[in-house]
Amino acid sequence: MRVRLLVIALLGVMLASAKTYQFTVSDTLKAGSTQLSPGQYTLKLDGPKVILKDASGHDVPATAKVESGTQEFRNTEVSTTQANGSKQIEWIGLAGSKSKIVFQ
Repeated sequence: MRVRLLVIALLGVMLASAKTYQFTVSDTLKAGSTQLSPGQYTLKLDGPKVILKDASGHDVPATAKVESGTQEFRNTEVSTTQANGSKQIEWIGLAGSKSKIVFQ
């Protein structure tokens, strides 16, 4: 019985540690080498792993890394840049944290 409660408690902590953030893409742009269409996206951060999903819940493959900044982001922020004739996500700052996701 104690083992079962411990397993349930650990599972709850693991699920609570995965943070989810939403952002909207208004123009076609790239996240790393992946092309994103306009729409709503969800970014799930699970430790060092970044999972991107479109509005339909489909996984969107994108290579990214988590970096720590100096200031906390009040809102989820998307920074874009123009490169090689297309708009690209440079990074996404995560609300309530100093973390940002940098796409490669």
